Amino acid sequence: MCSNGIFVSLLTLSLLLGKSCSETDTLHQGQFLKDGQELVSAFKIFKLKFFNFKNSENLYLGIWFNNLYLNTDSQDRPVWIANRNNPISDRSGSLTVDSLGRLKILRGASTMLELSSIETTRNTTLQLLDSGNLQLQEMDADGSMKRVLWQSFDYPTDTLLPGMKLGFDGKTRKRWELTSWLGDTLPASGSFVFGMDTNITNVLTILWRGNMYWSSGLWNKGRFSEEELNECGFLFSFVSTKSGQYFMYSGDQDDARTFFPTIMIDEQGILRREQMHRQRNRQNYRNRNCLAAGYVVRDEPYGFTSFRVTVSSSASNGFVLSGTFSSVDCSAICLQNSSCLAYASTEPDGTGCEIWNTYPTNKGSASHSPRTIYIRGNGQENKKVAAWHIVVATLFLMTPIIWFIIYLVLRKFNVKGRVLFRGIYYFLWRELTPQVIGFIRRRILSLRFGSTIDQEMLLRELGIDRSCIHKRNERKSNNELQIFSFESVVSATDDFSDENKLGEGGFGPVYKGKLLNGEEVAIKRLSLASGQGLVEFKNEAILIAKLQHTNLVQVLGCCIEKDEKMLIYEYMQNKSLDYFLFDPLRKNVLDWTLRFRIMEGIIQGLLYLHKYSRLKVIHRDIKASNILLDEDMNPKISDFGLARIFGAEETRANTKRVAGTL
Repeated sequence: MCSNGIFVSLLTLSLLLGKSCSETDTLHQGQFLKDGQELVSAFKIFKLKFFNFKNSENLYLGIWFNNLYLNTDSQDRPVWIANRNNPISDRSGSLTVDSLGRLKILRGASTMLELSSIETTRNTTLQLLDSGNLQLQEMDADGSMKRVLWQSFDYPTDTLLPGMKLGFDGKTRKRWELTSWLGDTLPASGSFVFGMDTNITNVLTILWRGNMYWSSGLWNKGRFSEEELNECGFLFSFVSTKSGQYFMYSGDQDDARTFFPTIMIDEQGILRREQMHRQRNRQNYRNRNCLAAGYVVRDEPYGFTSFRVTVSSSASNGFVLSGTFSSVDCSAICLQNSSCLAYASTEPDGTGCEIWNTYPTNKGSASHSPRTIYIRGNGQENKKVAAWHIVVATLFLMTPIIWFIIYLVLRKFNVKGRVLFRGIYYFLWRELTPQVIGFIRRRILSLRFGSTIDQEMLLRELGIDRSCIHKRNERKSNNELQIFSFESVVSATDDFSDENKLGEGGFGPVYKGKLLNGEEVAIKRLSLASGQGLVEFKNEAILIAKLQHTNLVQVLGCCIEKDEKMLIYEYMQNKSLDYFLFDPLRKNVLDWTLRFRIMEGIIQGLLYLHKYSRLKVIHRDIKASNILLDEDMNPKISDFGLARIFGAEETRANTKRVAGTL
């Protein structure tokens, strides 16, 4: 029944897509498929090619849905990868069928991975079928296929196509199962395996690191006892013969509109179903009812709070686990360990795992690789907060009374008594009181945010004050100027790297940054050698926050910590007007229609400042470098450090300073 459904789908596709072009679906013996070349199945449904992920040089060979069939330029995940655990570290990869009929992936002239080791001197070809199966075939003299030597369907990765099996071969005892990726852009074998139960053959399971994670329930009369698989269109047929026992996946063949419904197990252990439609668009079912495992996709693991920080290179009392652990492994291990306070991935790709059982106390130079730290919640409700507030209030009320009683007792003492009093005062007020207040404060924060005192100390060592974060969120919700921590700015700009530097003016250098929510910003950092100072900084921060106009640059917040003073603006993709105006090539972009629109925008902004804003403002430093351009080349006036505010009836003002640009 399954094979008939697949045949009907292929026949319908052939009618829709027209005549095939079979020249590109076959690799003959002695030929090479290199990086940049493709094999495309007969009806252009699938393609085989070398590829690499963004920000990675590792080269993989994989089968993809053909974008021509999808009618889109989107880059989805491959449905099969030949060398997921053996990537090629450069662009010299190639695929070939050698003179002995063996299928090999080469790096340069050396064998990187041998996919098929069966030797035959006969005519051997590699063909990509419209089912998505890549077959190494031994051919007869008349051009017909004699036998299949090797096929990709016997070596599934993380995706199940119609016609693929989950189970085992009765002769070779080879298992057919899906294995998740290690990370979103790291296709190496991950933590979760989806396949047939090794003990009860009519049950499908998901194993996490070899332990039972999820079960489909028993297969009975064409259905699983776990209704999620049945309701969401995960349709299988069970086969039990001497040659093997397995589930054959067929998808939902009752719906004539759909083709190639796939099942993928992602890096979080979730089964996802996708399918094609005749309209050539792709549907991705992410309804929670259609997820076959317990984890739900979320920005942060359940029970954890994340912070993006630069961890001190020596501030670690944690222990580091293997680099083959994913972030899901790390969070699960932390949850299972009652002494775990927090965890973080050790690698930029999200792999590796570092667990903290105590807060870091060592001081060291800051690392240049910001990481996301996940702080574990204790699972308690905040019902105790009110009681602690009462205790703290009582202590503060009792403190003056206690001090007054001590004063009355010791007021008639001699000099030695007063010396003793001063000693007690120094110890209680200077030494003990700060410790008690700090403990009470951390206890309140831990109850407020569902954490422990050790976790709050960990946050402090990492430069995070959750009370300040909470206050900033409240200010942000009230549309007031947001206060950023210095650590968050360092993280956003990659430690003020030269690659993120946009330029430098009288105020100081300007950097491009990326906040935790993905928003791109421009960060202006006051230089110690700048001619502008604190007055100009405050003037610009307060002034722009109170002015709202489409032709004025928007300030998002500021950062003031010790000697550091920074302003955070919305990011302008096209930099400033002088970037185009004074460049012999880029100025050609500014035709007269665009120039007129820019001039009109500047005039509208100035008219708002002079006449229609809540404050009458004179900018005093209008120049091309202070006119920023957004992605649509709309002008926005910036740099209000030298601006002056006038009263409603004022028409002039006196100044003792030279303003503007000389």
